[in-house]
Amino acid sequence: METERLSIRQITDADAEELSKVLADSAVMKYSTVGVHSEQQIKAYIVNCQQQYDLTGYGHWAIYNSATSEFVGVCGLNKHKIDSGEVVHINYRLAANQQGKGYAVESTLGVLGLAKHTLQLEVVHALIEPENTSSIKVVNRTGFKFIGSSLFRGFEIDVYQVML
Repeated sequence: METERLSIRQITDADAEELSKVLADSAVMKYSTVGVHSEQQIKAYIVNCQQQYDLTGYGHWAIYNSATSEFVGVCGLNKHKIDSGEVVHINYRLAANQQGKGYAVESTLGVLGLAKHTLQLEVVHALIEPENTSSIKVVNRTGFKFIGSSLFRGFEIDVYQVML
């Protein structure tokens, strides 16, 4: 999928080194419920992404700058259980040198368009730790509304949703 500045595509084995710029960076992964990834965990992440594409038609996708081919980060959809039941939620992680450029909002809007038009989803959630103010700003800019709090993998999170 393409947005104004970004190319968003399935993750492949060739992305392993670029993914380390996000998944192995402790500052980028500060609010991750699974933490910083080792090289072996990044390989397992790639395998999982590929399995999710086959199983559900979605997962995490690699984000690249369309003009420069520079790696930006990842954005995608996952299905998880929270207190209120099973939800499809969006998340994103951008390389440290790509933050603050509007890419999180742009990639989120691109993925939401795919969720609506291709995947035929009616609602998408965002699960965010209350201290993650940057992600809260992104979901507020992309039409999500706060609907409550929950526990996810032992972390207190705020739950946002957007109707598509």
